[in-house]
Amino acid sequence: MASNSARDQKIRQALLAARLDTLVCRLPENLVCLTGYYPQIGFSFVVYPAVGDPVLIVPRPEQDQAAAGIVSDVRTYETWRLGDPTPLESVTRLLRQVIQEKGLTGRAVGFEGSFEAVAPSQMAGEPYVPAGVTQRILSELFGLPPTDATALLEEVRAQKTPEEIAKLRLANEVASLGLRTFKELAQPGRTEAEVAAAVEATIYREGTGYHGARFARAWAQVSSGPNTIEAWFYPVSQNRRIQAGELVLIEMGTVVDGYWSDLTRTVVAGGNATARQREFYAAVCAAQQASLAASRPGVSGHDADAAGRQVLAEAGLDRYFAHHTGHGIGFRYHEPIPWLHPSSDHRLAVGHVHSIEPGVYSPEFGGIRVEDNAVVLEQGAEFLSQREFDLD
Repeated sequence: MASNSARDQKIRQALLAARLDTLVCRLPENLVCLTGYYPQIGFSFVVYPAVGDPVLIVPRPEQDQAAAGIVSDVRTYETWRLGDPTPLESVTRLLRQVIQEKGLTGRAVGFEGSFEAVAPSQMAGEPYVPAGVTQRILSELFGLPPTDATALLEEVRAQKTPEEIAKLRLANEVASLGLRTFKELAQPGRTEAEVAAAVEATIYREGTGYHGARFARAWAQVSSGPNTIEAWFYPVSQNRRIQAGELVLIEMGTVVDGYWSDLTRTVVAGGNATARQREFYAAVCAAQQASLAASRPGVSGHDADAAGRQVLAEAGLDRYFAHHTGHGIGFRYHEPIPWLHPSSDHRLAVGHVHSIEPGVYSPEFGGIRVEDNAVVLEQGAEFLSQREFDLD
């Protein structure tokens, strides 16, 4: 085992508490958490026993990427050349070897049985997910049906280690490169799609290699004018041309080597924001600061949400705040823990990373949202992201 002993300890404690002898995972987000390795094509597996060293199974061209993670036992297979077995055949063969070596036959195995939202691999255009075929293979190899360990994995992933928090800071830094392009180009005459494409290109071009990052991509959704009214729905960027004086909003997920940021910024095209726009923007920013101040260890997701919602209520804008204040983030664009929402009973803990994204959306006025990512520390929370610019 290499570095990140804090993560290893959390995993083994969770396995023992769940009375599981091992985990077998293949989703990219879980591989990043368990091994520090972000799969390229998404057909890699990790066997993570409660006792003994984990084993990572990857396509041979991904060997160097896998070796840079935190698992020292990396086994490879050839694939997709003429004469090579199918990936599933090769993985099954290697899994059988590992299970026999580790003495895991007939032992309790956990797998990713209920993940319905998943993070993409580097090859985002065609995700691989564990389904009935994977479950059947695990049943045959272990000699008993696997146990759904989704809840265990979500809990383990929720509290980030210092090493992982550093990776998330980097993801937010890379995202800032794209947001500066958004500010520069969100001007009258350009289309939403044109701005979104330029933002994504900046992150691909400048984020790749940034402070050692191997892989950087972004998904930018730009909306303008009347399209911001329902910007809480993540509308797809259109060919609509931005008009002077309009609100322009970007929602952007960015992944850097498997670690995610989720940021939103709002500007006025051409500058010169109106007094009303400034008033709404100031209220949203104040609400965000209130929820940040409330994000302390032991505080409920409900109370952290309520702190910002109260600020908007005092400004007479709470009726325009239609969604949650925040969600977990880190190994995926949106994680379920913690959840900052009026109905949430989650208790914030040291290492939780979550968004804080209050917004107001008026049918007459348009939409304003500001979103940053915060990490909960012993003394409170701090943003991993930085404010590159304000409304104009």
